[in-house]
Amino acid sequence: MIIRPSDISGDVRREADVVVIGSGAGGAPVAKELAEAGYRVVVIEEGEYFKRQDFDFHASRALTRFYRDAGQSVTLGLPFVLLLQGMTVGGTTTVNSGTCLRLPRHVLKRWHLEYGLRDITEEELNLLYAALEEYLFVKRADPEVAGKNALLFLEGARKLGYSAGFIPRNAKDCEGYGMCPYGCPSGAKQSANVSWIPDALKAGADLYTRCRAERIMVRSGRVVGVRGRFYRPGERAKGHRLEVEARVVVLAGGALQTPSLLMHNRIALGSGQVGRNLSIHPCGGTIALLEEETGNPRGIPQSTYVDEFAPDGIMLEGVTLPPPVMASTLPWGGRRHAEAMRLYPYCGTFGSMISEHDSVGRVVAGPSARQPLVFYRFGSGDLERLKRSFLLMAEIWFAAGARRVFTPIEGFREINSPRDLERLSFHRLKRGEIYGLSAYHPMGTCRMGSDPEWSVVKSTGETWEVENLYICDASVLPTSLGVNPQLTIMALALRTAGFIDERLQSSTSAGKAGRRPAEKGLGVSSKKAPFFRDRRG
Repeated sequence: MIIRPSDISGDVRREADVVVIGSGAGGAPVAKELAEAGYRVVVIEEGEYFKRQDFDFHASRALTRFYRDAGQSVTLGLPFVLLLQGMTVGGTTTVNSGTCLRLPRHVLKRWHLEYGLRDITEEELNLLYAALEEYLFVKRADPEVAGKNALLFLEGARKLGYSAGFIPRNAKDCEGYGMCPYGCPSGAKQSANVSWIPDALKAGADLYTRCRAERIMVRSGRVVGVRGRFYRPGERAKGHRLEVEARVVVLAGGALQTPSLLMHNRIALGSGQVGRNLSIHPCGGTIALLEEETGNPRGIPQSTYVDEFAPDGIMLEGVTLPPPVMASTLPWGGRRHAEAMRLYPYCGTFGSMISEHDSVGRVVAGPSARQPLVFYRFGSGDLERLKRSFLLMAEIWFAAGARRVFTPIEGFREINSPRDLERLSFHRLKRGEIYGLSAYHPMGTCRMGSDPEWSVVKSTGETWEVENLYICDASVLPTSLGVNPQLTIMALALRTAGFIDERLQSSTSAGKAGRRPAEKGLGVSSKKAPFFRDRRG
C-alpha cells in the first residue's frame, strides 16, 4: 500500500518487522526480498512516487521535481562539484542512465586485503550479479538506439586502438528517447520505482511517501523503531508524525543522508568514521563541433564507454545533453553563447569519470539531518587524471572528425589542433582553473570493514554499535569503485537481506511476531544463490 500525506488525517503509530529508510538501489531490494519472505515491511521515502506519465521530456522541469535541491547540491571546496541526487521513490535509480557494471576484480581484492572483507567472495558476488542482471533485464546497449553521438565517439576510439564498447544497462525494449536522467518516459529502464518497489508492494510492503525520518529509536543498545514526519512541498506548518516500532531498521538514504541522520541522532559514531572517506567519482565533459549532425539528444545518453584507461582510474562514458541543459553548461555568454547553441545539431558530447586516489571528502552535520554539508578537496594526482581524461576525449573526438573540442579548463576552453593538445598535456592544472564538474556516485561515508575501530558496519551491513540497525546503500562501500555503483549496491543489499532474514528467524523463538505465511521464501540468503520471480511476462 502507498500512503501519502493526503491519505492521513492525524499522527500514525504502528508496528512492523522491518523499517527501510530510503527506496533506492539499497533500500528497495531489501524491502522486496523481505516482504516476499513474509515479513511486515514499512518503507519510508522522503520523495514522491512519480509514474511514467510524470516523465514528460522536460529536462529543466525534471531537475526541480525529481532531484534533491532542484539539482543544485554542491560540494564545498575548489573546484566545487555539482552533486546530483534523485529524491523520488526509486532514489537516484529513477534519474540515472541505467548503467549496470560489475565491481572490478582488483577493487574486491583490495577490500579483502585492506579492509578484511574476505567473506565477500568473488563467487558469491558473481551469483548475485547474474541474478540481478536477469531480474533487471540487463544487456548491452542496442546499437540501433545507442545514438549517433555515441557511435561516432566509439568509432574514434577504435580508430586509435582503444578498448571500448557498449554499456550494459537495466533496460527492457529501450526506445532511445535520450531522457534517462530526467525519468524514463517509456518505462523501459528498470529503475527501483519500476522493478523492486512494485514487487515489494505486491508482496504486502507499505510505502510512506513525502515522509522524512528524523529519529532512530534505540533502547539498551538495540534499535526499536523510527520516528518521522510527513511534509507537503511549500508548506511551512509541520506535518503529522509517523512512529513505527520495528525489530530491524535499515538505513538506505545514500552516502550523504545516511551519515547525516546518524550524526543528528548521535549513534554509531564510536569509530569516528561516520561521514568520512567520501568519494564521488568526479565527472567532466567535452563538447565537440562535428561536420555532421549528431541527432542529439536522441539515443541512449550513456550507451558506450572507453575502458582502456580504467586501471589508471579513468573511465570515459557517454553523455547527451538536451538543449536546455547544454545551454546552462556552456562557459560563454552573449553572442558566443547564442552561436554555440545555433550549432547544437552538430555538437557531440562525451564524459569522463575519475576513480579517486588522493582526493579527500567528508560529510558534516548541517542544520538538519536532510541538509548535510559536503566538503571535497581534489588531490594533485586526481587533478592530473582529470586533465588526462580531457586530453583523451579530445584526441578521440579529433579521430572521429571533430573540427574543435571545447573543455571546461580555463585557458583551454577551445582546442583546435594537436599543438593545443600538446600545450594542455604540459600544463599543470590548478584547482581554480576548472569548472562545470559534476558527480553522481557519493560513496564510503559509513564504510564496512572487519574492525569496529576504523569501520562503521560489519560485512553483513549491521552497525557495530547498535544491534539490528543495518546500513544498506553506497555509504558502506569502503573504496571508490571506478565504475557506476548501482549494481554492486543492489548485490550487497540482497546479501544483507539474507542476514536480516536469519536474524529475524532466530529472534522469533523468543516470542516476537514471526513472518507471515508466504507462498515463497526469501529469494536470497548469505549462503546461497538468489532466485527471483520471473518478470518477463
